[in-house]
Amino acid sequence: MFYKRLESFRYTFGTPPEITMKIKNASGDIIIYSLLLDISPKGAKVFTEKEIEMVDEFVRLKFILNHEIIIADAKIAWKNQYEEGWLYGVDFERNPIKEMLISNEIRELKEIEMH
Repeated sequence: MFYKRLESFRYTFGTPPEITMKIKNASGDIIIYSLLLDISPKGAKVFTEKEIEMVDEFVRLKFILNHEIIIADAKIAWKNQYEEGWLYGVDFERNPIKEMLISNEIRELKEIEMH
């Protein structure tokens, strides 16, 4: 499955930060440690060694972007097997305040890189 975003405001990390993904299922919450490869105000690309079944398509991501701790509910849009793990594209739930926070944090990260 191929998924291509149409938005141009996306930040790709040189060294991906570690994040957690929480999956809710009938037997309880599962925490998966992952890497945040890139992010935009509306979604992200994540790498993990564990395969997530698509029936578990709703996840909660927790990560630090610049200085802010962000917790975002998301839906898995696509997945691809990659080397020793899996790549996932996630779409964040619509939240204008969180989108603005992520946009501001991306701008600050880009400014830091330029100096």
